[in-house]
Amino acid sequence: MNHFTRVVCLASAFVVAACGGPQDEQQEQGESLAQQTASLTTATSQGCDYSVASVQVTTAPPTYNIVVTRTGGATCTLATGVSQVIHTVPLDAPSHVAIVGSDQGLAVGLVMRNSWTGSSPKVYGLRHVNPTSLSTVRNADIFCDYMTGSISTGNLSLHSTGTGVSVSGSMACKMNGRQGTFYSASFANFFTSTTPPTITTF
Repeated sequence: MNHFTRVVCLASAFVVAACGGPQDEQQEQGESLAQQTASLTTATSQGCDYSVASVQVTTAPPTYNIVVTRTGGATCTLATGVSQVIHTVPLDAPSHVAIVGSDQGLAVGLVMRNSWTGSSPKVYGLRHVNPTSLSTVRNADIFCDYMTGSISTGNLSLHSTGTGVSVSGSMACKMNGRQGTFYSASFANFFTSTTPPTITTF
């Protein structure tokens, strides 16, 4: 909601005045928002930089490839410009596509349609990607309970230790038998284990 407010405030001088922010502050907020957006689609692991993108590959029916690319890095010793499709999403364009990384690996997340059926729920797709081979090490998707609804948003973050990741967002469903509007899923050792997340709904 804060991001939405910032965008609205940047869209019109009248709205900026209503928000009470001077022009210099407006520019700083715009730069900050751009940096936050960029940080969601780029990450660093083991000295190399990576990016993630959603690329539409067909139109009838529409499909989208989730592509991870090694883009360089001052101390990167691996080949750059190398890309790998880590997942193909059917029907609807994926949203909230993000990548985070530490020396232990890369994590890629997105909200996506779960199958080729238009009425199928949306889930949060989470992948552990090997930074050297760009192969998928682990699928750790987050689902609503069967036939109860969909996940709407998902924000991916890396734990300060570099060993775990968390996802939080909104949902319109039940998760683990509990109805809620928001969820949080924490993977304590995402890169080194297959332990399921601790999930909280509220």
